[in-house]
Amino acid sequence: MKIQPVIMSGGAGTRLWPMSRQAKPKQFLPLVTDQSMFQETALRVRPAPDNEFENPVVIAGGGHGALIAEQLLEVDIEPGEIILEPCPRNTAAVAAVAASWVAKNHDDALILLMPADHHIADPTAFHQSVAHAALAAKKGFIATFGIKPTHAHTGYGYIECGDAIIDSVYKVAAFKEKPQEETAQEYLDHGGYFWNAGIFLYKASAMLAEMEKLAPEIKAASVDALDKALMSGSALRLNEPAFSACPPNSVDYAVMEKTDKAAIVAPVDVGWTDIGSWSEVASQSDAPNVIEVDGAKNNIIRTDGAVIAAAGVNNLIIIATGDSILVARRDNAQEVRAVVDELKERGRTDLL
Repeated sequence: MKIQPVIMSGGAGTRLWPMSRQAKPKQFLPLVTDQSMFQETALRVRPAPDNEFENPVVIAGGGHGALIAEQLLEVDIEPGEIILEPCPRNTAAVAAVAASWVAKNHDDALILLMPADHHIADPTAFHQSVAHAALAAKKGFIATFGIKPTHAHTGYGYIECGDAIIDSVYKVAAFKEKPQEETAQEYLDHGGYFWNAGIFLYKASAMLAEMEKLAPEIKAASVDALDKALMSGSALRLNEPAFSACPPNSVDYAVMEKTDKAAIVAPVDVGWTDIGSWSEVASQSDAPNVIEVDGAKNNIIRTDGAVIAAAGVNNLIIIATGDSILVARRDNAQEVRAVVDELKERGRTDLL
């Protein structure tokens, strides 16, 4: 069966302010390699003679159609479709739109639904995990990918493995919310728990059937928005009244935690990183416009032009752009979002 990659690119990336902005959020920035994370994601699933991938479909925020087309052109990838959301409605709506689009255009192909802002160091190993997931998806399961944990991370949800279905694929025993450090360590000590990467593989018909049972309002509104969608330039824009009526919810809460079709591929060991905050981005300490003296160390320093000099300071995040500078402790990286909230409160839309 053909596999239709669907790239979810609706995130705002507020924890990576000031470089991540509404006009160009983090997935469109080169934070890990010379290519943006969105481009990395598209290249990971580009069609080739040795795979079953179709040209990727991108479902994104309404203002990013031209940027997506530009970045795909830069890496010589033809999109299967660019679908624009008039408003954010979380991943359950995206999963439903993806299933409905594929059902219309590729019969009942498999859908590989994945975020645009993850880094995967080993694409070959990722393709092997996709192959395992595809075997389960062909049987009607909705497969998710369980990342092999490297430490007791408290910023990720966890998935507990149940009974084996096929090689490297298990039924999901339970989804676990982001734990406290002690609980996360218990998961690692026990074994059989994996990080929830938010990547899914399923038949279009399987997702639509489960949504009809478990989230009928989300399915109805999403399908209606796609049915009434209109072309806007090179992108397909979902119908705003229909999509606005869709209840916002994640595919985990709306479907995966309720269905008996949930499966997990594990362990997925592909060098995966959710670039969710500055603490997960490499420093540019060796760049010519970054200077560290007097024992300064363990800092994350990035700049798009201005020279940054750090003297005798440790464990800081220092980010400089043309109009803003961020300084934070490394262990406080998740709280950068609060800066964005404060800017909103002050009406500083020019900095968002």
